[in-house]
Amino acid sequence: MTKIRQHQGHILHATLETIFQMVELGGSYVQKYDAMTRTFEPDRTLTPFVIRPQLFIIDKEGYYSAVDYAYKLINVAWTLTLKNGSSQTALSNTHYTIDAVSKQLTLRYNVQVGMVLSLSFSADFLDDRRNEVHHFSWNRDITCLPQTAANISLDHGQWPSKLRLSPFKHWGEFQIPVQLKNGNKDVSDASANYEWQWWNKETKSWESDMSECAWYVSGAKTKAITVSQDFIQNVLLRVRCFPLSSQEDVQTFVIRLRRWYGQYEEDVEFLTGKYVFNDTNLVAIEGKVTNRQGNISNIPAYFDCQLFFAVGDEKLERVAIGSEAIIKRTDLQKGRPRAGILVRELTAFMPLATPNGEILVDGEGNAFFAQFPSTEIEEE
Repeated sequence: MTKIRQHQGHILHATLETIFQMVELGGSYVQKYDAMTRTFEPDRTLTPFVIRPQLFIIDKEGYYSAVDYAYKLINVAWTLTLKNGSSQTALSNTHYTIDAVSKQLTLRYNVQVGMVLSLSFSADFLDDRRNEVHHFSWNRDITCLPQTAANISLDHGQWPSKLRLSPFKHWGEFQIPVQLKNGNKDVSDASANYEWQWWNKETKSWESDMSECAWYVSGAKTKAITVSQDFIQNVLLRVRCFPLSSQEDVQTFVIRLRRWYGQYEEDVEFLTGKYVFNDTNLVAIEGKVTNRQGNISNIPAYFDCQLFFAVGDEKLERVAIGSEAIIKRTDLQKGRPRAGILVRELTAFMPLATPNGEILVDGEGNAFFAQFPSTEIEEE
């Protein structure tokens, strides 16, 4: 029997051509830090930096199709190293994740100014036609630049420099807010210093201690002070503020708060007794105060109101403190009745004091407060 002589052939495959690259899918590797607001732009804890490897193969023989082969990479290694001068430490994996299939890196870490975060990637691809390994590597240093531009201003909203507080409008306790800004961005409360002060007429200086100011409620060291209308007669307030990172950029806002009654007219009317007859022995009079909104109700809540009465040529005598009075007289027929009214604006609530200036207090040390006429009565 004759055997067929055989020789084994070999298939030779051309070396693959590869295209390897890193693709940024989200966020940014460029980062800035605003020392005024103590914020990162972008903030990677909110908008992470996402990057993914891509591997495309050019195979003229058609064994490998034109798809992304990153999922077939082996020996994949991401290395994230934080460098601070000569010091180097591995970044904790709590700050990033790696997708097992796509090999995608998602970074949620803000790099501090002056530090460097080094990203390194390495992986292999096995060409199973030739049993050949292709190695790929990539690296990039990520830094953070300081935001140096500063345009500091103070926004006081719609608050004017002079605020008239009408006693007929109930403000109660209210806030006066301001906001320190850098450009069009708010400076965070943690990055700013606010201090409210009041003008002391006696010392002719700005005072920060408000412990004895009855109109003060809260917020002297914040951007919004709270005051009480009931105790404000004429108060001049100032707020001083600056960014902690730029303390020379001091901004101020001054506002005067004043109790203000506006325009009004007072008058007195006869309810009964304007015309006196033989049997008339009673006269009723009523005081009225009118402004643009009409008659003011509960006059004694806002004015010291005194009513006066006389008949004929008699001198007017005070018959009531308040807005109503009833007069019983036996001599009404002596002459025509005359009525008069005197109104004086009441101040805000002020502490009661003795003639020597000592504030009156109760058993627990709390001051007594009262309202007083704002003007003296002219002597005739």
